[in-house]
Amino acid sequence: MTSNDPQPVFDPKVPSRPVSYPIKTLQDLKLRTYFESFHYEFNKGSSVRRLNSSEDQVLLPDRRRIMVCHDMAGGYTDDDRWVQGGGNAEAYGIWHWFLIDVFIYFSHNLVTLPPPCWVNAAHKHGVKVLGTFIVEWDEGKLIAEQFLETTAVAEMYAERLSELAVALGFDGWLINMEVSLEIAKIPILTHFVSHLTKIMHSSMPGSLVIWYDSVTIEGNLNWQNQLNDSNKPFFDICDGIFMNYSWMEDYPRSSAAVAGDRKFDVYMGIDVFGRGTYGGGQWTVCG
Repeated sequence: MTSNDPQPVFDPKVPSRPVSYPIKTLQDLKLRTYFESFHYEFNKGSSVRRLNSSEDQVLLPDRRRIMVCHDMAGGYTDDDRWVQGGGNAEAYGIWHWFLIDVFIYFSHNLVTLPPPCWVNAAHKHGVKVLGTFIVEWDEGKLIAEQFLETTAVAEMYAERLSELAVALGFDGWLINMEVSLEIAKIPILTHFVSHLTKIMHSSMPGSLVIWYDSVTIEGNLNWQNQLNDSNKPFFDICDGIFMNYSWMEDYPRSSAAVAGDRKFDVYMGIDVFGRGTYGGGQWTVCG
């Protein structure tokens, strides 16, 4: 087969070289098709997260924290999707895990499941790993209408996400709702976030659900870049908020004031490419 030949359609049920891949449709999430995949068993994390000896060992430290979001070339590159490894000695990796508290594996697919190489590396150093549930663009509006059809439907999808995290051995979810919503859907959305957080905590003590600064409590897709009345209701029902990266100099201070005792659960976004980031991004960020 040459590079010009049509590539075979990927069928996850057919035995092949073990690979990590996302869930792209609500139907597949609903029907639990991932668990029927040949690749499922290979994608389980094999390294248990290293814990401290203190009584509150499953909790994040009560201090400023660093959360790294791996938004790298769309995710699932040849360097990390092959479960049994690759041959690129220059592959992107993290060398200073001791500086990190939470690691998020990100892609623009509906359900991003972290490849086990990242889960194992992070857990070896005591770092929590999150997958991503993202709804965006015009297609995302249709998806949101479906999974927010009723509270019962939203609960079912929350339970599917929790089941995946527990089965694959990662520590929770980043929820990124990058669509505008009818105001009638907002109570269902808040119930979804609350239910997911509760069942994650119940099934995996120390797990996390993080809300991304996106749709507001009024149903508008309007990135706030700070914690305020438009996004705090989501913050209040989960474990933290990942702020968009276009914040101004005084936003971290004002967000901390709004968060009160939970100020360390507010993560101010910094875009490493410098897109709209205070201080210019890249190597010139003013922290």
